[in-house]
Amino acid sequence: MAALSASFYLALPHRLSQLRCSDHKPYHKRLELLKPLRKKYEPSYFVRSVLDSRTPSSINDNGATEPARILLEKLFAQTQKLEEQIGRDPNSPHAAELGLNLVKLESDLQVALSALKRKEESLQEAERKVLLEIDELNIARRDLERREEEIAAARRKQGKLEEELRLANLELASQSVEIGNLKISLKEREKEILDLQSVLSGKEGEIMKMEHELTSMSERAAVFELELLSKSRLVEETNKIVGKQKIELGRLQSEIRQKESELEVSIGLQKSESEKLKSAEAKLKKQATDWLVTQEELRKLTNETSNQGLDANEAVEEFGRVRKLLVDVRSELISSREALALSREKMEGQDRLLEKQLSELEEQRTTVMSYLSSLRDAEVEVESERVKLKLAEARNKELKRDLSLEKELVEELQDELDKERCSLERAVQEKSALQEEIERKMAAFGELQRLLEAKESELVEARLEIQNLKSEQCSLRLILEEKEMELSDAKIRLEEVNKEISELKGVLLDKEDDLIRAMSMLKEKDEHVQIVQTELMDANFKFSEAKLVVEKIVNLTNEIVNDEAYTVLSPLEQEYDGFSTGGFKWQIKRLEAELEFTRESLRAKEMEIVTAQKDLAMKDEELRMVLSELNSREKEITEMKEEIMRENEDLRKLYALAQETIGEKSVGELAIEKLQLEAARLEVEAATNALCKITEMSRELLGKAGSSVEDECDEDLAEQGGSRGWMNTSSNECPEEVKSEVSRLFALTQHLVKEAGIAGNMSTQ
Repeated sequence: MAALSASFYLALPHRLSQLRCSDHKPYHKRLELLKPLRKKYEPSYFVRSVLDSRTPSSINDNGATEPARILLEKLFAQTQKLEEQIGRDPNSPHAAELGLNLVKLESDLQVALSALKRKEESLQEAERKVLLEIDELNIARRDLERREEEIAAARRKQGKLEEELRLANLELASQSVEIGNLKISLKEREKEILDLQSVLSGKEGEIMKMEHELTSMSERAAVFELELLSKSRLVEETNKIVGKQKIELGRLQSEIRQKESELEVSIGLQKSESEKLKSAEAKLKKQATDWLVTQEELRKLTNETSNQGLDANEAVEEFGRVRKLLVDVRSELISSREALALSREKMEGQDRLLEKQLSELEEQRTTVMSYLSSLRDAEVEVESERVKLKLAEARNKELKRDLSLEKELVEELQDELDKERCSLERAVQEKSALQEEIERKMAAFGELQRLLEAKESELVEARLEIQNLKSEQCSLRLILEEKEMELSDAKIRLEEVNKEISELKGVLLDKEDDLIRAMSMLKEKDEHVQIVQTELMDANFKFSEAKLVVEKIVNLTNEIVNDEAYTVLSPLEQEYDGFSTGGFKWQIKRLEAELEFTRESLRAKEMEIVTAQKDLAMKDEELRMVLSELNSREKEITEMKEEIMRENEDLRKLYALAQETIGEKSVGELAIEKLQLEAARLEVEAATNALCKITEMSRELLGKAGSSVEDECDEDLAEQGGSRGWMNTSSNECPEEVKSEVSRLFALTQHLVKEAGIAGNMSTQ
């Protein structure tokens, strides 16, 4: 029964994952490939829900598993026939009959599920029996542990007594050694006291010598301090003189700066005046040229008047005006010449002043340079004095340091003397204390001998108790041998579980290959959907352009009609205009008809979009239900994993108990068994991790299937709005795709039936 429970707990999660993967793959294919039939054949959802709600309790060791498996095979065969009929003629009038057949299939599936539930109940009874046996084993194990604890306590007591005897002997030996050491240390202390007394007398003589040296050093230090004071006074006086000279230099430099600024101002004024002179000279030259020109014109006029003799009075008046102008120009020229002469004299005076100021500046610069040279010499002398002062201070510091070192040496010697005196007194006290301790150790030695005799009597009693416990241990070993037989049975069960795990790994690899193929199909569908979306965008763009053109034409016609109301034309023009307006009206009617047609097509597309949205909502509800079922299956897997971990813990405890109780087995065999158990545990964990990965991949496939359903609905709408011919060709191609996908579904159902048969055979074995 224990082997049955272990194989059940280890194989159950793998069967769950197999059933889940095999159930979800047909579901994906129905979602993707049976779209044209989703409105008429909704009963297929009930079959899918019943198939998804199958519990993993079909694994059993009774003979009733075989009828349930046969029922499942029959049901899958019926579903295959129905799907083949649907693939051959999806628009046949036998839809209602197929729906009734699917309802019958649902009832048959419920019968199969009830049979599987009965198997599960029988399994639970077997599990209860196994749990009772495990409880009995636990009780026996506790008794063994209690007996072993009693034996260990007796052994510990014996060990304690032996350890105490050994320690007592060691203490006696150590005490005798200590007494001899104390006597030797007494003799050494007496020698040390004599040596210390001789050292003290020598150190007192050294201290007297050091005191004489200290007095001589203090006198030399006083002389150096007087010399330092005199030199510091000289340095302070020189610093004061240098400061005064620096102040005078600063004042001279400020005066030089002021004069330089004044020179710059005067130079700027001179430049401005020279520019003014140049401009005045240019004006004078211009006026002189004008005057000469006017004189030449006067001459010309006089010549002309003399030649022509016309209007003498007017000519005289003009001559008078010209002469006045000439007189004014002459007066202005004379005044400007005088102003130029005055300005030249001023410029020459300013030049002389500038030369004087420059000479004064040169003299001041020479004086400042002499002051600077004298200041530098003084600073060099001050620096030399400072260096000498620093050297003197350094010598003074060295002397003070030497004095302090000498004083510290004297104090250290005095402290050493005090310490030596204290150590002498301490050595005398230790000598007396050692003598007292020797007497005390001798008394303790006698007490320890009495304690040794008492401990030997207790050791004899402990040996008798150990013999009694050994007899009890022999009886317990017989019980342990029986438990070892049970442990070997558990190992055999573990080997069976390992075989099942290897088989499940192969099944998992097949499932992973199927999942990879489904992923590739989904990618192809996504690419097709993207192509259709681009075509739909192009169609929408063309439609918007056509709409804009129609609006422009309507606006133009409205403008033409408005213009007709305000214009009066000739009879020929009216006839021509009537003809043209008739053509425009015909075009307007045609455009209005096209607009009505486009509106109707848009309404039809909106209706199709609404129906597609309803279908998508239904598909979303189906997806939600499938996801909820997935979550429930995941919870079941986690519970199974916890049960597996508990079984592993029980096996580890049994192994630890066997390892503690078995004394005859070698360490190598026990290590090999432990490694085997660890490998089995790792394989179980790897299988559970693979199951989790498969559930995650199935969830991703469901999400992608939902998105592909939405995209394909949009694709259908685009195909209906874009081109009717392409829709007809796609409707002709749909049955072939449905047939191919139904054949794949049939192959997967056969694979499921085979796996169910394998599981039944394994459980019967």
